[in-house]
Amino acid sequence: MICGNCGRRMKIGKFKVSVNGVGAMSSHTFPVIEWYEGDKLVAETNTSQTPGFFCQDCGIITGVFLRVKQVGFTKDYDHDIDDNIDKLPKKSCPECGTELDIDYPRCPECGYIF
Repeated sequence: MICGNCGRRMKIGKFKVSVNGVGAMSSHTFPVIEWYEGDKLVAETNTSQTPGFFCQDCGIITGVFLRVKQVGFTKDYDHDIDDNIDKLPKKSCPECGTELDIDYPRCPECGYIF
């Protein structure tokens, strides 16, 4: 892999994430790698060891994380959801006036067949 900063070849090795400090004493701690776009969490993984690359010239370390779970959407797909998209048009029964979805073949109140 080529370093994106200096353009030199990076060394391949093992990228390891460790939990250190007071939190490591708890039996419930585990590493979580998270990727954010701005302030929005998009993807995460609990992988603690993965193939990685190191640039000796720049001091950059990067890991290749597999089995990442997407938990949000990037800005490319972050659109306002139209809540009315799944609503069917309505029709009224000519016999009893009940309002029902347009795909009903029979009125559930009086039995009128459309």
